[in-house]
Amino acid sequence: MNLKSLGIVIALILIMFMSAIETSIVSLAMPTIKENLNVTTSISLIFAVYFMAIVIANPIVGEMLDRTKIIYITLFGLMLFMLGSLFSGLSNTFTMLVISRFVQGLGAGVMMALSQIVPKLAFEIPFRYKIMGVVGSVWGISSIIGPVLGGGILEFATWHWLFFVNIPIVILAVILVILTFHFEHEQTTTSKKLDVKGLTLFYCIVFSLIFAVMNKTHIYLNIFAILVVIVLSVFLVKYEQKLKTPFIPIEEFNKTIVLIFFTDFAYAIILMGYNLYMPIYLQENIGLSPLQSGFVIFPISIAWLVLNFSLDKIEAKLSRKMLYISAFASLMLCGILVMLGTQSPLFIAFSLLLAGISFGTVYTKDSVITQEETSPKNMKRMMSLYTLTKSLGNSIGATIMGYIYAITFTFTNLHIHNVIIGSIFILLLLMILWFSAFKNKTKHSH
Repeated sequence: MNLKSLGIVIALILIMFMSAIETSIVSLAMPTIKENLNVTTSISLIFAVYFMAIVIANPIVGEMLDRTKIIYITLFGLMLFMLGSLFSGLSNTFTMLVISRFVQGLGAGVMMALSQIVPKLAFEIPFRYKIMGVVGSVWGISSIIGPVLGGGILEFATWHWLFFVNIPIVILAVILVILTFHFEHEQTTTSKKLDVKGLTLFYCIVFSLIFAVMNKTHIYLNIFAILVVIVLSVFLVKYEQKLKTPFIPIEEFNKTIVLIFFTDFAYAIILMGYNLYMPIYLQENIGLSPLQSGFVIFPISIAWLVLNFSLDKIEAKLSRKMLYISAFASLMLCGILVMLGTQSPLFIAFSLLLAGISFGTVYTKDSVITQEETSPKNMKRMMSLYTLTKSLGNSIGATIMGYIYAITFTFTNLHIHNVIIGSIFILLLLMILWFSAFKNKTKHSH
């Protein structure tokens, strides 16, 4: 690996690390922030606006990339993130903190979308698998470093420094981006007209979907929101098909790409179940500390990272269908083992290695298939939509898995069992879809 490649990889790691750690590092300070700023409304707003901003920023990145070089968009995202971090740290009112978190989330949304596009421009397969494995595993690693770093900062300084700590990291990332984000095959054009109507309709669909999942008042509002999503989606598809340069390139959504997007969305929901509610169970039911529970789920990241260094050899021996079916089976087996040994943190940790193998396989292959099997002119836009699918799955998954975790069933002993059963149900659905989608194909291209 030459110096430029190393600089690109470090920049990607820093970008993903900052975006991912913002959830786990801030969660520790919630009680302190609530007391310090005299918060009377829901303190969870500081998370909700962050995720909302990510969802807003993700799709627009594809449009920006058609007009501007990736280096400028990356620097724009980093500047937004740094401003959001700075003003979050300087906040002396809850309103200012919420607005600053929104700005920070916009920056994170831009950076997350770019982290899926840069590896395609910078690296060839199989080396790209390894880079994406390293970058992807940063999410899991941040779940351990977050509580350690957050706890250390809160021990010696005020909660404001949880945000100030981002600033030197952003400055280092900016330097690396300026030095290394120059790609030979990058193409930009300014001739395309911005599809404002398509973009507006798309945002209406996304926010209606989020409302349908998260609304806890009247059920008829949820049903109404789902109907709005269906009607607007039909209208959007018909409208986009008429345009020469639509915001959503409908022609790219063949059977494989639709299946890939749905698989990624489903896996993002499952990942939230494991990443958010496994630590809650370990702390509330087993009595582990936040740091100890982080170490129990750390094998997900280890296996995720290691798997990507040999994914090219594994897929050489399996058809695409069997690669995915094997990944689904691996996560299903992990769930069954965790249910059998729920009282033993060490047994859970070893079982979660299977989860890491599954997440690493699915996420890396989903991303690479989207990169390779969409036309070059639409690749950047498709990758930003792909990132949005993952972000939506994360935000909706956190809510859905929260509902499932809280329910009391007569046939489950522990709340974490609900999450695992829910995950197994999703995996069975994915298996049926993959078997039916490729039922006539014994071997599929890689």
